[in-house]
Parts: sequence; C-alpha cells; structure tokens
Amino acid sequence: MAWMPPLHVLLSPITADTGATIEQVQLKPLFYAAQKDALARAGDDEDDQFFELAKLATGLSEKELDQLKRPDYVSIAQYVHDMSTRPASFFLDESRTPGHSTITEQVKLLLPLNAAGRTLTDVTLEMPALRATKVMKKLTTAKERAEFITAHCSGLMIPDLAGLTVPDWTELQGRIDDFLNQPAAFFQSATSK
Repeated sequence: MAWMPPLHVLLSPITADTGATIEQVQLKPLFYAAQKDALARAGDDEDDQFFELAKLATGLSEKELDQLKRPDYVSIAQYVHDMSTRPASFFLDESRTPGHSTITEQVKLLLPLNAAGRTLTDVTLEMPALRATKVMKKLTTAKERAEFITAHCSGLMIPDLAGLTVPDWTELQGRIDDFLNQPAAFFQSATSK
C-alpha cells in the first residue's frame, strides 16, 4: 500500500473562506519544485518559509491558516519540518545503516513518480563515473550540480525531478552523497557480509 500523508484533526476548528467549518486537514506531501518556489517567495525569514510551506502542505489559504490556534500550527509545522528534512525511508519506516549502498541501489519512493510515460515506485541509483563528477563541478550553482548528478545517477531527466516528493529528493541526496564521498571500503563492507 502506498504511503499516505496524515489527517490532522484540528484542536480548534476554523472557518473556511467559503464560510464552512474546517475540523480536520488532510496534509499533503511537499514536492521538490513546489517547495523551491515557495521558499523563493518567502525569502530568508524562517517563519515566512514555514508559513509558505504550511500553505502547500495543507491547501489552506493565508486567511484560513491565520485562524489556526498555535498548537495546531505547531503540529503542521512539525509535519512540514519532517517533510522538508527527512528522507523517504523515515516515512516508510525503513532504517538505513551505513554501508547499505552498493554499486547500484534500488531506492523505494514515498509516492510514485510519473517519468517518461512510466509510473515509478522506485529508482535505481548507479554510482557516477569520474567524468560525470567533473561535469557536475563545472556547473555554476549548488542546485544545478545537485540536479545534474541526481539525474545522472538515477537515469531520470532533470524535469522529472520536479515530481519527486521532498523526502524522496532527500533520500536520493543521502545515497548520492555516499557515492560521491565514501571510499570503496564503505561499499565493500556492505557486500562482503
């Protein structure tokens, strides 16, 4: 069964823009491209960033969010924090131990990804060749470098990355970081047991 975001039952109901009463909020996953756009809109203020991400995660308007009692907002902010910082394995209750990676690795996605006319539930990562890392290092921004190497290692196209949930992006970055920075012994210990 596919992962589903939690339903948050409000401690204190609020009034929708339509006049209806909202007693619960079905939380939504954060997607990589939408999160980038929201953070750009918010600027550098952390409270503004969380507010923009809370709008994405709840589907509530600014006026509706402003009615939330602080405990409800703190619960939603915790969900946003986890969505923004935790890998997919956290939500899927899969633990990852050091040395887990191998030369290629299947990474289970939190939510299916539509890419190149296919629906993917996992992505196969492959270690990058040295020439790929040389190309990556020539790119101007950290974002460009991360997107290039993620596409290279996953076989996805850069536009496909926008459809990843933020936890899926975070999971892939952790695995790719191992590929880029760990010595061969890290991987050999995983396969020699």
